[in-house]
Amino acid sequence: MRAPKEPTNPLDKREMLHRDAPDAARIDGIARQMIADGRGPESVEYIEITHNAELIALLADDAVKRGSAFLLQAAERLSGNESDPSTWKQLADTAFQAERYLDAVRAYAVMGDEERAEQIRATHCPDYEPFKPLGK
Repeated sequence: MRAPKEPTNPLDKREMLHRDAPDAARIDGIARQMIADGRGPESVEYIEITHNAELIALLADDAVKRGSAFLLQAAERLSGNESDPSTWKQLADTAFQAERYLDAVRAYAVMGDEERAEQIRATHCPDYEPFKPLGK
């Protein structure tokens, strides 16, 4: 079976995603193909519409495989559940090996390993200053 075709016109895309009764099968098919094609960040916009649990899990797996803290945080937001520390550890290791140091810093910080996060930041990306809420 062929994956549904992604709209090329932004107005068609808006219509597809924001109509009163969105075509969930088409939207999920497009999101699934995007993830398969390595376009996980783009798929978030589609998954936000249907909240398909299977696609959220695929997104989280893709996040760990590529070492993307952004994608894992998006999957957590969409599912309403936090990932376990072992998932964040795996993501951090993958990010570090792929030289995605900002993602590694974020992952270690989420895990609560501030010392390792700071070590990576100071060594590999000293200009990066992670957001710190006031009073923390």
